[in-house]
Amino acid sequence: MLKPSDHARQARVPCKVALIVDDSRTQRLLFAKKLRAWGYVTQEAGSGRAALAMCKQQHFDLILSDWMMPEMDGLEFCRAFRALEHDAYSYFILLTAKNDKDAVAQGLDVGADDFLSKPVSPMELRARIRAGERLLEMEQAMRSARSQLVSAVEALDDGFVYFDSDDRLVLANSKYRELYALSAPPLVPGTRFEDILRYGVSQGQFSDTVGDESWIRDHLAQRERNSRTQQRLQNGTVLQIVERTTADGGHVGLRVDVTELPAAREAARCAEARTMQQNAELRAALEELQTLYDALDRDLMEARRLQHSLIRKRAHDFDGSSVSLLLQSSGHVGGDMVGTFQISEQKIGVYAIDVAGHGVAAAMLGARIAGLFSGREHNQNIVFQRDRMTGRSKACAPHEVAARINDLMLDEFGAETYLTILYAEFNLKTGKLRLVQAGHPHPVIQRASGQLEYIGEGGHPIGLLPQAEFATVEAQLAPGDRLFVYSDGITECTNPDGEEFGQDGVSRTLAALARLHGTEFMDALKWELTHWAGREDFDDDVSGALLEFNQVAISAQNEPQFCDSMPALD
Repeated sequence: MLKPSDHARQARVPCKVALIVDDSRTQRLLFAKKLRAWGYVTQEAGSGRAALAMCKQQHFDLILSDWMMPEMDGLEFCRAFRALEHDAYSYFILLTAKNDKDAVAQGLDVGADDFLSKPVSPMELRARIRAGERLLEMEQAMRSARSQLVSAVEALDDGFVYFDSDDRLVLANSKYRELYALSAPPLVPGTRFEDILRYGVSQGQFSDTVGDESWIRDHLAQRERNSRTQQRLQNGTVLQIVERTTADGGHVGLRVDVTELPAAREAARCAEARTMQQNAELRAALEELQTLYDALDRDLMEARRLQHSLIRKRAHDFDGSSVSLLLQSSGHVGGDMVGTFQISEQKIGVYAIDVAGHGVAAAMLGARIAGLFSGREHNQNIVFQRDRMTGRSKACAPHEVAARINDLMLDEFGAETYLTILYAEFNLKTGKLRLVQAGHPHPVIQRASGQLEYIGEGGHPIGLLPQAEFATVEAQLAPGDRLFVYSDGITECTNPDGEEFGQDGVSRTLAALARLHGTEFMDALKWELTHWAGREDFDDDVSGALLEFNQVAISAQNEPQFCDSMPALD
C-alpha cells in the first residue's frame, strides 16, 4: 500500500516538457520551434532507441513521435514506452503518413493517444496538444484527490476500508491491515471482499467461526444490511464494525477496537463520539472525490462545446431546394447524427443515424459512421465505389450503401452495439428519390397539397446480422413536395401520462405546420415536442432532416459542396 508521503511525491506541478522523436533533424527543429512558442521545454531524439533511453531517466508530459524510423519505429517505441513504470501519465501523439484504419488501430492498441497525418497542420497540432493538456490536468487532479483521500484515512485511529460497486478492494488504511494481519496477502486493490473473507477464515483470522459456509453467508448478509456489529479476532481483539453503502453501490467500513470498552458504558459513548467524528472525516474525504467528479463533468461540458464548434449551419441550399437539420441529445453528447452532402451536380445525399444507447460511446460511434459520408472519392465516402470500366468513382445504390456499412460494423469496427440508418439519394433536377430504411422510422412525404405518404420497408438495423439484405425504395417528388426523416426519439417521446407522440403525432404536426419551412419548421417541431413532453429535456436523442423540393435545378455549382454532419445539440 502507498503511504501518504508516496502520493505527495507523485503529485507534481505540470512542467510542460516535450520529447520530439524523428530521424529527420529538420522535422525536429520545426516541431521544437512550434512547441517552444506554446510554452514547452523541448528535448529531441533521433531514434526510438534513444528516445526510450531518455524516457527511462525523466518524465515527459508530451511525446511527439514519427512512425517510420530506422532500428525502432514509432510503433515499437510506443509499445516499449508504455511498458515502462511511470509515476505520471504522458500524452503520446504518433505522426504518420499512413491514414488507413488498420494503422490507426495498431497505434491505439500499443498505447498511442492520438494521431496526426503528415504534413502536419500547425493549427491541428495545437488543437490536439490542447486536448492532451486537458487530459493531463484531469489526471493530475485525480492524483491530487486520491492523495488527499489517502492522507485523510491514514490519519484515522481505526481501520478504514473501501470497496467499489463490484465489491472489489479500492483502499484500506494501515490500521485495517494491522487489525487483519492474517488476511494481509489478499488485501490488494482489485480483490473481492468475499475472497478476502474466505482467505481470513482459512487462516484462522476469526475466533467465532470454524470456516463453515453458513457463517460466511451470514457475515455477507449483515454487511449488505449496513448493520453495526461486533467481531472477535483470533487474538482476542473485539472490533466494532460499521458498514455503509455509498451512493454508487460501493461499501465503506470502519473497524474500531472496542476490546476494553464493553464493560464501561461511558467509554462506549466516547467510542461512539469518536466514530461519528471519523464519519465526518470520511464525508470530507468523499467531498474531495465529488470535487473530482465535478471536474470530470466540466470536461464533458467542454467536449460538448467543442462538438458545437463543428456545426457550420443547420440549413443548406441546393439550387433552390433545401435540406434543414435538427438534433438535440438527451445528455452531454448524443448518438444521433444527421447530415447532407452533394453527390454530383444534380444529386445530393441525406442521411440520418441513430446509435443504440446514449453517452460518449454512442456519440463516438455515430460520429465515426457519419465520417463515412465525407469526400467524393471511393476511399473517402462509403457512398462511392470505383468504376472498373472508367477507373472513376461512382455512387452506389442506397441498399448497397447500407450493406457496406453493415459489413464494416461487423468485420472492422467490432462495435458491440447496433444502429439504425436512413440514407436517401435525391435528384435535384428530376425530383426522383431513392432511399434505404435500415431499422429507422418510416420517412414521410408531404405533398404540396398537404397529403401525407409514409414510405419505406423497415429493414434490419445495422450491425446485427451478417450479410443482411437491404432494399432500395423509390419515390417521385414534385416541386412543392417535401420529405421528412426523423429518429425514434420523436415518435417515442412521452407525455406526463406515459403516452408516446407516435406516428400520429408526426402526422398532426406536419399538417399543422404545413406553411412553415426550413429551420422555422424544425424549431416549431421542437416546440411541439417540448409542449407534449412537458419539459425541455428528452429521454432520447431527437433528430430529423427536412428535404424540400422547391424547384427543378437549372444549373449546378462549379464545385460540388459537401456539408458536414451535425452533432446532437443539448
